[in-house]
Amino acid sequence: MNRNPLPHDLYSFLARRMGEKAVSQRLRMQVEHASSWFGKGFGHIHLENLDTFVNFVDTTLRLSGMREWGRRNSLDFRIEKNEVSIPGLAQELDGFRILHLTDIHIDGFIDGGEAFFSTIAPLHCDLCVLTGDYRLLTHYSHKPSAIGMSRLVTKINATHGIYGILGNHDFLEQVPALEESGVRVLLNEGGIIRHNGAEFFIAGVDDPHFYGTHDLKRALRSRLQGIPTILLSHSPELYAEASALSVALYLCGHTHGGQICLPGGIPVITHAACPRYMAAGRWNYGNMSGYTSRGAGCSGVQARFNCPPEITIHTLRSKGAGL
Repeated sequence: MNRNPLPHDLYSFLARRMGEKAVSQRLRMQVEHASSWFGKGFGHIHLENLDTFVNFVDTTLRLSGMREWGRRNSLDFRIEKNEVSIPGLAQELDGFRILHLTDIHIDGFIDGGEAFFSTIAPLHCDLCVLTGDYRLLTHYSHKPSAIGMSRLVTKINATHGIYGILGNHDFLEQVPALEESGVRVLLNEGGIIRHNGAEFFIAGVDDPHFYGTHDLKRALRSRLQGIPTILLSHSPELYAEASALSVALYLCGHTHGGQICLPGGIPVITHAACPRYMAAGRWNYGNMSGYTSRGAGCSGVQARFNCPPEITIHTLRSKGAGL
């Protein structure tokens, strides 16, 4: 049976960009994604794909009387501001602002996304980056999320446009709709952002967590030596490889910061094979700065505790600028 759901011309187009091996592996795995506990990436057991686990958490919240509280929390968006010094960044780029959105799961918002859209609309940045997981489920139609993402794009004000990558909830079939709406999807690819006569390199890899179809060297192959580099990865799990390849800033999500946390924001489950200090917020590894957003949406149950949904604005600083 032919399990390739893509037309030949689209398959060839994606393979040229992402790599033949990565596209073939992803398509094979997409077929069984929704029912699989085990992926080929850094993650080992994927409880988010297990309906009984999700139902258990939802039932527990209902019986404890906490479900509605958690649902209200899911719309309590916080705008987090992160200033980060980038080695080698030109003075002309000092103050460059990046709007970072991740784990939107846009077809899962209990209010249809209205609170999220109204929070995004007044923000003005130089660049917007999306680090994956645009839809709620890993099965059924992705058209509702495509409609939601198209609406979201109209709310984003970013001078240099919108760059994004795919997460473990996203399928390759979503790429055309995302790009038609105005998102430049990086499929193990990279490019240069020029601003005020200066430039930096932005690279994006495919999902390293479930699919394991990331190819960082391919994403960086057009990078000029010494140029400051920002990497978009769905999860923090490529931290060691990225640091070794001189990435300056690593932006990611996936963990939801735990989504349901103990007091103090301590995650019960992070769903990522990385040090726990990388599960949310700012972190460093070697000479590389990193940031893991708690994400805007919810996965599984539509509830958050001690872990509000996040919209992040990163401000780049050249060496010597105070934080």
